Amino acid sequence: MGNSGAIVRADRMQKVYLRNPSSSKHRPVKVGPRFAGGAAGDIHRLPEIPGQVLKLYKTASDRDLYAPKLEAMLERPPKLSSSKSQDKNFQQLAWPISIAETGKRKFLGFTMPEIDFDRSVSLERMLQKRIRQVSGLPDFYGYRFLAAYNLAVSVAALHKNGHYIIDLKPVNCRLQPNKMLISILDCDGFSVNGGRGKRFHANQFTPEYIAPEAFQKKPDELGEKQDLFALAVIIFRLLNNGLHPFQARLPKGVNGGTIQEMINADYYAYGLKKSSKCSAARQSVHESFPDNLRKMFDQAFERTTRPKAAKWRDVLKEYADPSSGKLIRCKMNPEVHAYFDNDKGCGWCVLEGANQQPTRTKPKPRKKRAASPLPPSKAISLASLSRMQGRIPLIFTILAAVFLAGISLQAPMSLTPEKSRPPPSPRDKPSMHDDMPAI
Repeated sequence: MGNSGAIVRADRMQKVYLRNPSSSKHRPVKVGPRFAGGAAGDIHRLPEIPGQVLKLYKTASDRDLYAPKLEAMLERPPKLSSSKSQDKNFQQLAWPISIAETGKRKFLGFTMPEIDFDRSVSLERMLQKRIRQVSGLPDFYGYRFLAAYNLAVSVAALHKNGHYIIDLKPVNCRLQPNKMLISILDCDGFSVNGGRGKRFHANQFTPEYIAPEAFQKKPDELGEKQDLFALAVIIFRLLNNGLHPFQARLPKGVNGGTIQEMINADYYAYGLKKSSKCSAARQSVHESFPDNLRKMFDQAFERTTRPKAAKWRDVLKEYADPSSGKLIRCKMNPEVHAYFDNDKGCGWCVLEGANQQPTRTKPKPRKKRAASPLPPSKAISLASLSRMQGRIPLIFTILAAVFLAGISLQAPMSLTPEKSRPPPSPRDKPSMHDDMPAI
């Protein structure tokens, strides 16, 4: 074991040696500038290898911790299925490609595919309408199903190989806006199946996505059930206005605390059977969901035997595929709304109708004022009256000038275009909402 205080000075390191899992040969490569990083390591460009980046761990203790895990990841990469619309250069996972070592074969880090942050956004930005609009993301409901489907595809592939994400959350997912493809980051933090009964555990998770049974447990004690809870939370938020499934209205005087505390206390308000402890948020459209989706959400949030990622993938595919006809474009607002069947109708139209209804308040009764005595009348002399009459045309002229000046000052303001944000790049924005990518 190395000294935990020994820190790699990557800024002084000119080259590292790369070793692929299929070969023991060393390949020297130049280390480019650092452009990102975290507590454990720094990420550098690789000028000689376009499309790949290098992660170098900072301390000897981290290098000792991650070296066997990275070897296991290279031996057992997940097999990811690609869709018809997927770009050949698109990377669904930042999974290791090769090991980085010194000339004396001491472990330093690894290379991985470069995720294009310039042409992607955090999945968090797809959850709520206002943020989608600010980010220039498509607002048609079908795109959120497509994003949910693509996330389920990647999670299912990882689970098939026995790998678990544990810290699954929207900010660890990058969304490619034009096709709703998902890239998952921080793969070296996963719980990795090393084969022959060996597992390299995760060491981090995030509140609001921690399963209730994981309360007071450590990340290294968790597995697939944790992923399935977090996956269901993200899917629910994508399909239901950004609402967290444990974001509920509580009885007057009851304080549920944080979202994670409400998860632990079972404040789930969106089930087929209404909760006696809480009620759904007013901006929810969950009652318009088809029964099969509602049953899957209930299973995910009311039990520990949750729907598998492969089950979510197969069910969501039916709604994400435009050719299936499972998701019906609303005639009232076809650019944004969609619904599932005519009996339940469009939940978004119902929600917007409720939000637009004016709240009726009873007019306050006017207080009767007591009649005040009239002041004693004063006589106006003819001289003062004539002076007032002479000033009236001048007063009207001044008032008219002020009024016209106000109009001339205000008129250009309504014609000034908004400059708060630049328009989205044409290369990243879908050309037409009607042209949903094929799956």
